[in-house]
Amino acid sequence: MKSNSVTRRDALRLFGAAGVAASLGRSAWAQTPPPAGTPPLFMDGHVHITNRVYWEKADFWQPQPGNWDYARARAAGVNCIVDNLGTYGAWNYNYTPKMFLRLIETALRTAEQHKDKMAIVTTTRAAREVIGSGRMAVFLGSESGWDHEGDLDVLGAFYRLGLRSIQFATQTGFNAFADSEIAMQQGGQKPDHFHGINDKGRALVAEMNRLGILVDITHGTEAAQKQMIEASKTPVVCSHITMKAISGVGMSDEMLKLLASKGGMVGIHGGASVVSKRFRQWMADHPAEVKKAAGALPNMLGYQPSQPRQAGDHGEYIEMFDKEFGNAWRARGGWKEIPELVPLIPTADEWAAHVDHAIKLVGAEHVGIGLDMAGGRSGVPRDAGGYGEILAALKRITTPANVTKICGENWFRVFDSAKA
Repeated sequence: MKSNSVTRRDALRLFGAAGVAASLGRSAWAQTPPPAGTPPLFMDGHVHITNRVYWEKADFWQPQPGNWDYARARAAGVNCIVDNLGTYGAWNYNYTPKMFLRLIETALRTAEQHKDKMAIVTTTRAAREVIGSGRMAVFLGSESGWDHEGDLDVLGAFYRLGLRSIQFATQTGFNAFADSEIAMQQGGQKPDHFHGINDKGRALVAEMNRLGILVDITHGTEAAQKQMIEASKTPVVCSHITMKAISGVGMSDEMLKLLASKGGMVGIHGGASVVSKRFRQWMADHPAEVKKAAGALPNMLGYQPSQPRQAGDHGEYIEMFDKEFGNAWRARGGWKEIPELVPLIPTADEWAAHVDHAIKLVGAEHVGIGLDMAGGRSGVPRDAGGYGEILAALKRITTPANVTKICGENWFRVFDSAKA
């Protein structure tokens, strides 16, 4: 059977063959066992690596400074990821799809250059084939925007290029269809413009259901999250989140129950400030020190060009954008943790407490791994070489069958169920 992995060479062919790349959807939400002889999954459902490849121009199949690269993750046993392409800084509506196309091309080119070690995939069947060959399977997702206007034709084009997961709410704090909980921090926008999502947002959910693209509710306001869950005919995900009952921030028990009632799942975040109460409390007690040490990451996420695109522009704007944002991106890579905070960085067992809470509340079928490792902050594990710590912690809190679900089978279930 022909694999559904994607390279740049066959990407254009996908434009003329929508059925070839269609997800092998199942409407059933129940967990199904993997095919006999399939290697066990070890999957992180929220990774950012193509942005690093694009802006840093390095080979991330070689160990690199920072906390995540393909080399260390693969050596630690990871064999599948969702790589979330982030259009951070592309505040101009017209530049968001341009930036997203740049990142897709970078991902496809990376897969071509390292085809002996990885492949971009669009279905779980293709992913299992890739994993079975000893390589890493990579699904493409979107964070912070693919088109802030939510154009259905643009969505369809990106689907044909391999996009299989979209975070609705953006780090830029605005779009034309959903409210963002971080709107004030990143864009100075009120977080209740639509009081959730609007009719355009519901049309997007319907089209994502039709195509087979996962709806990711992360960073939406509670109203937006609830309305996305209700609007979707298929299970939705919250790809990187913690449990509010454990750390005081993250998803409420009520929202988790609603998400699970429709077959959805959460990926548990690894960021120290959202995993650990004591880490977060130290930050709250020392705001000046935190701002001085960690400013590079929010500066990158909330970057705004120093001037708008002028009438009669002949390429000057994008040159300015690339220079300014490139500098903001690279600045976050030089971050060092505050010495007093190092002893407070949470352990894998503290991370696993969030998993344990979700299991007890809604069942192991609705939780997975979504660490969101990003340079510019501490987390658990501290780098991609530490995935084994996560696996060991999971084995201490639950059964082998549940570990199998949490380490990837749940992610595969929702990908399989994404098409209505």
